[in-house]
Amino acid sequence: MARHAVLFDLDGTLVDSALDIAAALSTVSRARGGDAVSAATVRPLVSLGAATMVARALGPAARESVEDVAAFRTVLSAAVPDPRSVYAGVERALDRLTAQGWRLAIVTNKPEGLAESLLAGLGLRHWFAAVVGGDTAGVAKPDPAPVRHALAALGATPADAVFVGDSGIDAAAAAALAIPLIVFAGGYGVAEIAEAQSVARFVHHDQLPGILARYRG
Repeated sequence: MARHAVLFDLDGTLVDSALDIAAALSTVSRARGGDAVSAATVRPLVSLGAATMVARALGPAARESVEDVAAFRTVLSAAVPDPRSVYAGVERALDRLTAQGWRLAIVTNKPEGLAESLLAGLGLRHWFAAVVGGDTAGVAKPDPAPVRHALAALGATPADAVFVGDSGIDAAAAAALAIPLIVFAGGYGVAEIAEAQSVARFVHHDQLPGILARYRG
């Protein structure tokens, strides 16, 4: 069956957002007398959700969860995104997919406002017909509701779509609607995904249009 919609995770799939996340967490930590937080520390935590990621990354500098997440997001939202965070080949891949007739959307657990700011700041927003955040549908992945929301925005059904992600959360959300999953092998949560849960894996975004071409019919 020919498909025409691609749903992308954001952090760890299109953008190595650990660079900006670590910088924001470092600001919060240092303000409390703590140490800087490295991107290497952040990467394995991103798929665990904001509360867990912030608590573990801040370590001894952590306080109450709601306060910590709010402080982190305040700093992050005011920061200028690091252009180095866009994975190599992403812009070329998005151009090629658009030329091939795919409609594209983001489905991320990052709050919608932060996702919109990040995409705009990195010059990526114009490729996507919809951006669905973890707060857009009232629930976050792995619940399939955000995926359904994105599909509706694209005028698509699960049978029309392919999901591109990097974590077990993405795998579960795609599987809930029987949407084929393609995995970016350079992402944050790849170890969480069994081989049987994905239809393909890629190591560079230049490979993605060729993989997706199989589903255009």
